[in-house]
Amino acid sequence: MTAGWVAGTVRGRALLHRSIGLVGARAIAEAESWPAARGELGTTPYGVHLPDDADRVAAHRTAVTATLWHLRVLAGWLPPGATGLARLAAGPFEIANVELRIASLSGAPDDTARPIEPLPLASLAVAWPRVAIATSADQVRASLSRSVWGDPGGTDASAMALGLRVGWARRLQRASPLARPWALGMLGVLIAREQFAFQRPIGEITAHELDRALGRRWRTASTLAELRERLPEPAVWALAGIDDPSSLWRAELAVLRRVFADAEPIVRSSRYGRDTMVAVLALLLVDLWRVSAAIEAAGRGASRTGVLDADAA
Repeated sequence: MTAGWVAGTVRGRALLHRSIGLVGARAIAEAESWPAARGELGTTPYGVHLPDDADRVAAHRTAVTATLWHLRVLAGWLPPGATGLARLAAGPFEIANVELRIASLSGAPDDTARPIEPLPLASLAVAWPRVAIATSADQVRASLSRSVWGDPGGTDASAMALGLRVGWARRLQRASPLARPWALGMLGVLIAREQFAFQRPIGEITAHELDRALGRRWRTASTLAELRERLPEPAVWALAGIDDPSSLWRAELAVLRRVFADAEPIVRSSRYGRDTMVAVLALLLVDLWRVSAAIEAAGRGASRTGVLDADAA
């Protein structure tokens, strides 16, 4: 055990002590108005730099930026060969930046009244510095293909969104035995969402990546029930009991619950090393998900807070 693993794990546990958890998330979500929720958020590490007049978009960005800062801090404490774990944890944010770049290149209109700036990845970026200066979707795809992301399988927004998420799950699968069932569960949910909720065919390049992780039997499924039968056992758990595509949000929550249930005891133990750091990083992302869900729910009634109630983690 190297000093870097010990130092990184100690620092990571310290950061997790500042997490808001379900109690803090519900306090924000159950606020009667957005201004009241914003005040509640301002008392947490996610809202330290939140302007008094911030809207939900700004609040979400501030929370993500705080998490990215935590990941950069941890990367600085880890052994030199392990900093890739922090970059892996930042994968969802790099995906968000790539999607923003694709939307900009395609001329897609923003759904907000002001331009959206890319998230500050800094040293956590993998392909983003090249993607940021790309002048076409083809260049974006080429830049991703030359990186650990791999070929996203297309240049249109939907194909790239799926390809990037499959690529991230495949990277996660290789990171640690602890993360393997999370990644396989995510891949099962991605297939179900793409084929049965969005009713879109999966391109061959991305399908081949899925084959490498799951085998080929998933390709012949025509219903969610058939998909469960054809997925390997380690990938089917997230879809248990779900037969209606409109209920796939429950599968996404099942992934979050599994991540928390697997990671939290490891972080509480006296263990150090790669698996413990993977658990720390996973819990940081789960906590950000909670605060993001709370920001969306705040001031909008019980029907919006139910997603946090459903999260048993």
